[in-house]
Amino acid sequence: MRNVGTLDRDIRLVLTMVFGLISLFGQLFWLQVITGFLALIMFATAAYAVCPLYWVFGINTCKRTRERKQTR
Repeated sequence: MRNVGTLDRDIRLVLTMVFGLISLFGQLFWLQVITGFLALIMFATAAYAVCPLYWVFGINTCKRTRERKQTR
């Protein structure tokens, strides 16, 4: 089930680009590894529109899912 809305997904894609650039051009190895890992996580959650942490805490920024739940 989707729990990431359009604006949230767009922000995640921008963060993916920022973290990816830091990972590629960073000067410190540990910084490259951490930001590369964060870029992968942000891209995956944006691509699938599902955030496991949102699911755990019951957060939902997807408008369609919220509207469906209210009409039931």
